[in-house]
Amino acid sequence: MKRELSAIRASVAAFVLTMVVLPGFVNGQELSDADKALIQKIQEAGGQAMPLAKNDARLTVAFHLSDKEVTDETLAILKDSASVYSLNLRGTKITDAGLAHVATLKGLTRLHLEKTAVTDAGLAHLSGLPALEYLNVYETKVTDAGLPHLAAIKSLKRLFVWQTTVSEPGEETLKAALPGIEIVPDFKKDREREITEATRGAEDAAKQVEELAAMIEAQAKAVAEATTASDAAAKEHADAQGKLDAANKELETANAAKAEADKALAALKADPNSPADAVKAAEEKVAATQKAVETATAAVEPLKKPAEEKKAAADAAKKKADEATAKANELKTKSDEAVKKAAELKTKAEELQKKAAGG
Repeated sequence: MKRELSAIRASVAAFVLTMVVLPGFVNGQELSDADKALIQKIQEAGGQAMPLAKNDARLTVAFHLSDKEVTDETLAILKDSASVYSLNLRGTKITDAGLAHVATLKGLTRLHLEKTAVTDAGLAHLSGLPALEYLNVYETKVTDAGLPHLAAIKSLKRLFVWQTTVSEPGEETLKAALPGIEIVPDFKKDREREITEATRGAEDAAKQVEELAAMIEAQAKAVAEATTASDAAAKEHADAQGKLDAANKELETANAAKAEADKALAALKADPNSPADAVKAAEEKVAATQKAVETATAAVEPLKKPAEEKKAAADAAKKKADEATAKANELKTKSDEAVKKAAELKTKAEELQKKAAGG
């Protein structure tokens, strides 16, 4: 597999030489013999090199994808080249000593040193690069002690120090020396932004607490009104149901009396010796109890619908009161959460401000 990769790389190198190097120019800007030879050496060392643009013969050089081991000795092929614009050494085996060769690249504008063994001592070699604008030392052993070496590079615009031990004081010292530099991460800016966000968050949460307090007060009134209406509807239903129950009770009594009268009459008629006046009196009593049943039945019917309507109204009023109470509880929960959030954000902002003040 490694041989196949090398063969492919050789083919690509030959193609690049044919299309770019051999013609000897890039859109009118001629590549020097030294640049052609340098490109050839870089490719043989496992790197990649090509002109910056169609109309710019400065070279972009990269070793971060090399299938060969790239060491300090590898960088010797670049020594004193004025045409190297960009150099990517990410993840290679280079050390501080190798940067002595990089120090001779006076046209170097961009330098990637991520994930290398470079330390503060290596940065000293870079202080004499007059055109360097971009430097990335992500995940290296660079510390605050190495940053003063970069202060001499007045052209430096961007510096990446992710996952190093560089601190805010170190960054601020360098920023004072190079006012226009952008450092990533910028600890001071990040902290100030965090303070601003926490302060605004606390203010927004406090405002939300006030708004919720007003909503809770209004909802409490709604709960009271809904509860009063529910109680009134429940009373009206109770009254209507009471009347219906009383009427049904009277009907039940009338039916019982009618049944008793019917039974007594039937017994008299079954006895041939029963006096006629007794039978007549029993018949009159049956007729009277029948009339009482009819009267009681007539009294019940008009009371059924009002009782049903009052029950439906009471149920609806209770549901409305329950919903109002549930909403009040929901607002109370939201208010408690907002109060807690406001307090936490206020504390966070105060702690960050105290830290910023050196407390």
